[in-house]
Amino acid sequence: MTENLISELESAAAIIMAPPNLVTNEQRHNAEYVFLNFRKCKSPFAICRQILDNCQVHYVLFEAAETLKSALIREWSFLLDSDKFSLRQYLMHYVTTKQIPPFVRDRILQVIAIMVKRASVDDGGRDRSNILQEVENIILNAEAEKKILGFNIISNLMQEYASTVKSTDVGLPWEVHFKAKKQFESTDLKRIFQFCVQLLSEVVKNDPPYPENVSELTRYILKVTENVLTWGYISPLLPKRLIGIYESVYEADQAPALRLSDSWSELILSPQLLPLMFQVFWKVKDYDGLSHHALTCLVQLASLNGTIVSTDNIRLEYLKSYMENFSKLVSSVTIKNKESLGVSNIVKKMIVFFINDIQRLPTQLQDSYLDELTRLTCSFCKGAAMEDMSSDEERYYNDAFDNMMEAWISILQEYSTNSNGNIHECAVQIFNTYLQFHLAPPDGSRQNHENEPQEIEDNEDIDRISFKDQLQTIGMFGRIIPSHALPIIYKLLEMSTEKLKMSLQLMESRAMNISESANLDNLFEDIHWVILIAGHILCMDSDGETPMIPSEMMQYSIEQLRQGAATLDASLAVLASSHQINNVPPEIERCDHIVRIISDVLKLCVVENSAAEAKLGHFMSPEVSSTIMWFLKRWCLSYLLPVENYYQEVSPVLVGAVGKDTEGAIFVVNFILDKIYSNICHFHSEPILLRDTVDLLTALVCIKQKQSLCIVKSKSLWNLITLQEKLAPGGLPPNIRRDLFKSFVLAGVALRDMQELNGYFDQILSPLKVRFDNLVTQEGTFRANYHKEEVQKEVIDILESFIGIAKGSHMTTVQILFQFLAPMLAELPKILTFYNNYQIIVQLILELFGQCAKNMLCYLCQLDSKKLYESTLATVQAYAKCNSNKFSGETLAEENSFQDLALILDLLTFILSKDCIDLCPIDEEVVTVTASDVSLFGLNFIMPLMTVDLLKYPSLCSQYYRLLVLINDIYPEKICNLPQNLFQQLLSSIELGLTQFGSDVAQASLDFVQGMSSYFFRNSLQQSPICQAMKPFLKLILDLTLSHQINSDLMSSASTCIYALICCYEEEYRGLVDRLIKSQVDPLIADRLAAAFHNLTLNVAMNGERQPKLKFRDNFDKFIANVQGFLLVK
Repeated sequence: MTENLISELESAAAIIMAPPNLVTNEQRHNAEYVFLNFRKCKSPFAICRQILDNCQVHYVLFEAAETLKSALIREWSFLLDSDKFSLRQYLMHYVTTKQIPPFVRDRILQVIAIMVKRASVDDGGRDRSNILQEVENIILNAEAEKKILGFNIISNLMQEYASTVKSTDVGLPWEVHFKAKKQFESTDLKRIFQFCVQLLSEVVKNDPPYPENVSELTRYILKVTENVLTWGYISPLLPKRLIGIYESVYEADQAPALRLSDSWSELILSPQLLPLMFQVFWKVKDYDGLSHHALTCLVQLASLNGTIVSTDNIRLEYLKSYMENFSKLVSSVTIKNKESLGVSNIVKKMIVFFINDIQRLPTQLQDSYLDELTRLTCSFCKGAAMEDMSSDEERYYNDAFDNMMEAWISILQEYSTNSNGNIHECAVQIFNTYLQFHLAPPDGSRQNHENEPQEIEDNEDIDRISFKDQLQTIGMFGRIIPSHALPIIYKLLEMSTEKLKMSLQLMESRAMNISESANLDNLFEDIHWVILIAGHILCMDSDGETPMIPSEMMQYSIEQLRQGAATLDASLAVLASSHQINNVPPEIERCDHIVRIISDVLKLCVVENSAAEAKLGHFMSPEVSSTIMWFLKRWCLSYLLPVENYYQEVSPVLVGAVGKDTEGAIFVVNFILDKIYSNICHFHSEPILLRDTVDLLTALVCIKQKQSLCIVKSKSLWNLITLQEKLAPGGLPPNIRRDLFKSFVLAGVALRDMQELNGYFDQILSPLKVRFDNLVTQEGTFRANYHKEEVQKEVIDILESFIGIAKGSHMTTVQILFQFLAPMLAELPKILTFYNNYQIIVQLILELFGQCAKNMLCYLCQLDSKKLYESTLATVQAYAKCNSNKFSGETLAEENSFQDLALILDLLTFILSKDCIDLCPIDEEVVTVTASDVSLFGLNFIMPLMTVDLLKYPSLCSQYYRLLVLINDIYPEKICNLPQNLFQQLLSSIELGLTQFGSDVAQASLDFVQGMSSYFFRNSLQQSPICQAMKPFLKLILDLTLSHQINSDLMSSASTCIYALICCYEEEYRGLVDRLIKSQVDPLIADRLAAAFHNLTLNVAMNGERQPKLKFRDNFDKFIANVQGFLLVK
């Protein structure tokens, strides 16, 4: 019998391992079925032993080990202790005596580890200690190959105990796993670490080079040591969900900090440990396979925290020892590129965990440590610059430099600038080094990338995004040493501007040669980086916060005035001279340095404008122009028209130069608006530059809107408005026109007089209305011409303008703007029908409605809301009618449909938010249509279009299910009143969501089912047809959980969902349980299953309340761990 089975398995293995051209799919499926059936054998222990002893086919040996694993998990409770001991002894003997492939050996070792863990739950780890003693003897006394096997056994044991939340596949509840892990930590994990340290102390007694067998063994010792130090030491007080998050972070290759209890003190705080670990790294640093593990151990030891170092003396003693050993290491060796990342991680971890303690160390040790950090930072900066210029994809130095800069942020924040004068010296060195490697010779050391064309392409990441973190930190350094940094910045800007003027004069007279052209490229790159650095020194990032002048810059400006180094008159004179690029004002040396830098940037704008007017604009760098726009936006948000009440002390120079109602502020506003005008005129084919230009305009009109009357009444703004009216349709890149209109509309918010406001909007919007009316009032003409390119461009331009108006609407202006848009929105369903094959126009129409719903609807009265609802539904209906038979399997068609439907789902979600946030004035209008009615009615049109193929787009799928859950959360009663066919379609979507589209969508689907079931139960609707239609979900979700088809992360949600379903369908649940128990052939399994189901609902009230639901959830965790151990559900 056994021989026949082995023969059958060997034949099946030959088919599975055969090349695809030699076997059919049917043969392969049949072979897989043989192995699947074999894994389900009851008590296969004797058969598996015979296979391991007699079979020579490696794949069959692997399957025998896999079958042993499954059977042990399933039948552990039924096995005699003597049988368990005998099997484990056999497997240990097998792996130590047989020559087998690593993949078979590893699976057998995993089986042994599972057996040891299961046994340790009952005997408290006594048996495990005996095994470890055996393994230690093997490592100390056996030949090299057996030593490595010993470490493999230890690694498998550690792996089995390491994780808890996702370990339920060995048939134990989570709580038991966690208890076993903590018990292993407190006993044998320490023992393993102590054993490894003992072995490492033997390794360092010999100097490299090491024989191959010694280096291989050392690699295994270091791997196990690393695993101990990167172990997830989790507090038993944390709830399961947080432990799951902690473990998922650990699995994502980010080792957790070394958080130990004081029971580890004797090992970790031993005076010999740190010198030993640094010595190990020193000895193996030239062995790539070893140095990484040794360095990781040092990184982990740098993050030591927890009760082990709870007292100040212990922390300081440990930190002092670590810093001395670290300084000794980095000062005596050259850090290689692969080591740089680990060394920088050590620095970062030490700063994170010991920053407060560092300041309590002797000043000499602090200073030497900061000097070493500065030297490393400058070295990594140089390495990163070299990497940027090479074609090598490895970015060791870049990542290391980023880590060092991150560490410096904490150092600069913790050290007050007065407490340690050394910080200033460090800041000067790092600032100078960074600047040096970003400037071309002779001012710097930047090298050009070999074979790289000197062109600015539409790269996905521009420098200010790619190097954002670095630049922010360099900005912090610059603000610590403003008297050093700002003069360097303005001198570089002024020298560069002079060189640029000379180059332009040269270009006017003759063509440049190759050398001159290369010099010009280098000059542009220098200007680009100097402005980036200047922008990060003068201003701080203010995402989500009110932009303000940094306190260091304010104090520096005040200090210049106090010392007589700067005056308001001189600063105003320099600012006013920005137009005169050929004259240097005599007062320049007494100008405030901040004002001098902004004046220099404005002069660069003048040089650019001059080049464009001289027909030399194409020689200018779009990258530099974009950076100037970015800088001006950043500077305007922080410095222009500052609100004095926000500051404890203000600089008279800054407030007098660009404060409220000052000539300087009006001058800067008009200057910038003229520059924006120039960019749109001369550089309209540069999309990235125009993007930054209109962003600057938007920022300018949004500045403290109550103070920006000088903007809305500026002649330069009206020049811009007139310019955009004159531009031909399609004359600007996509999205630029909408943002121009957004800015024009936002500028009007500053006008408080309604007559003025109406007049302002009338001048902006009337030309648009005329253009729209000319298009659509004569339907016959439009029908004849709509397909022409010039008509399409006109439609696109008008729609882009409307979107800008919707995006720029504000609570004070929304009524005027909607009265303007409403009649035209009502015409759009008709236009969509004409252009149903023109994807760009269709998507613009859908986006326009979405922006109206997002930015206007919450402020609209009931009557206006109803107008928007009607236009929206007519548009969605027109779209559905045009596309009902058009969706195909073609990739492009699917892509277009995906984008359309995503916009419609956005639109319906924005409309639904009206029922959550309604800020409209109270009116007398009776509410007849609610936002939820519109969203559900819209879903009715698009649900037939949502094919399974389209739902495979993750973002569309997520949007769709999010909308269903949102409607269900807010208005479950409206879902209950849906037509039967629509409700059935919705349930089909939920069923798909449970199984087809990943855990996020499955979570949303479970939320939907739970929400609906709870609503049915609370309102006693169990007998309604809608409730009956949901009954199959009870069996479906129960089956999915029992057959491992629901992600373990979702088990908690699945359990509460099942509880809600049982509340609704208690009789159906009892019937399901009875049928499942009766279907079991083995009476023993049937009895265990009945007992498990009995315990699941024991003392749990099925009343839908919170406490019983939580009790059911806890019971369900134990139920699943128990049942999945012995129940096989196909």
